[in-house]
Amino acid sequence: MPRELTRIGGGGTAKWPFFVASNMTTLGRRLAYTMRRQLEPHRVTGKLAGSVEMSYDFARTTVTVGPSRKYGRWDAGLILQRGTRPIPNMPWKPIKRWAEFRGLPAFPVWYKIKTKGVSAHPFLDETLQRGDTRVALQATARRLGRTLAAYALQTVEGGGFAGEPTTFTE
Repeated sequence: MPRELTRIGGGGTAKWPFFVASNMTTLGRRLAYTMRRQLEPHRVTGKLAGSVEMSYDFARTTVTVGPSRKYGRWDAGLILQRGTRPIPNMPWKPIKRWAEFRGLPAFPVWYKIKTKGVSAHPFLDETLQRGDTRVALQATARRLGRTLAAYALQTVEGGGFAGEPTTFTE
């Protein structure tokens, strides 16, 4: 019959969740920095890159990284990522400001957005495909895997984190 681990060490599981949280928040900060760098070529005011945030959910052990900037009710990151359909009532001033920043004539840019929409710029894919992102993901996964495996072995073979016996049921 399979045995089920009913208790992980004396005093509960106090050590490894904080180790996981520490590694995941470090990974999240690194990915947020990389995403900000990836957004730089699409810069107008810097507000989109400046809105990139990282959050860690301790209960679910998940990291969320992404921009939080809105254009009215629209998510600015999704507009950049996916592009848009034609925007028939496109305002002139923001396009003029952007075109001047880029050294482009404003009317053709405005007309293209009005008739064809905004082109997609998949910065999320680009961020995940970067070499430094892959290295950070692999290093974090390796570190977590090794440490969690060591904690499991220590618990099963050594009698728990605090030296108390581990209880199994059949």
